[in-house]
Amino acid sequence: METIPRNVILDLLPAYIAGEVSEESRALVEKFAQNDPQIAKIISTGTLEPEIIIPEVNVPDELELKMIKRVRRSIQRQMFYVALATASILLAPLIAMQFTNEVNWSLVDFLVMGILLLGTGLTFVLISRSSDSIQYRIAVGVAVTAGLLLVWMNLAVGIIGSEDNPANLMYIGVLAIAIIGSLTARFSPLGMARTMFATAIAQILVPVIALIFWMPAINEPPGILGVFILNLFFTVLFIGSSLLFRSVAKSNKGKDKS
Repeated sequence: METIPRNVILDLLPAYIAGEVSEESRALVEKFAQNDPQIAKIISTGTLEPEIIIPEVNVPDELELKMIKRVRRSIQRQMFYVALATASILLAPLIAMQFTNEVNWSLVDFLVMGILLLGTGLTFVLISRSSDSIQYRIAVGVAVTAGLLLVWMNLAVGIIGSEDNPANLMYIGVLAIAIIGSLTARFSPLGMARTMFATAIAQILVPVIALIFWMPAINEPPGILGVFILNLFFTVLFIGSSLLFRSVAKSNKGKDKS
């Protein structure tokens, strides 16, 4: 272990956290961390926290360039997969339109759905790279999926009455809480847990407010019970995401103590 320069381990850390190192490099970093509390803390949190000061090191240009290219290729590959998945999903209604009149999408429909799917996929790719934890990535996946379904349902048919009902604009506030809270928390597990819980509370308050101020609209299909069930569905998703983020935060805290 003495023959491995600490600078090399520090250079590998960003790729390690992004999950882009080989098994041999991963084992090397983790073994080195057993005797280096600072590196062990970085690994346990899964992020390069601002308060963790890493000495300035001179990394060979060739090694640095190689690592940058590796991370760039990984991101490009994931973006390609997202684009491919988006195209595959949009292909389904396109094919269905050739055989039935029940499916009648316009160009605008395809564009909107394409933007939603692509945006959701890219959001997942970018945020999930904040941690190497599987639980963290699942939590991100649940949250962005809930956001996608919430937007899609409101654009398609509306949750409270029709899609033209102004009561549905309250869901913009729900998504704003999720987005602003996540950015403010800098995607840290504990901050994301609190953000998703706040989003869940905002979600379940929407039908309550609609019941007070938009009574005629909430009586429209799917009706009062249907509106509350739909909102409860999204609330459960956001709470589930919050609990997963909280679990990651507790796990990281436990590693720090050990």
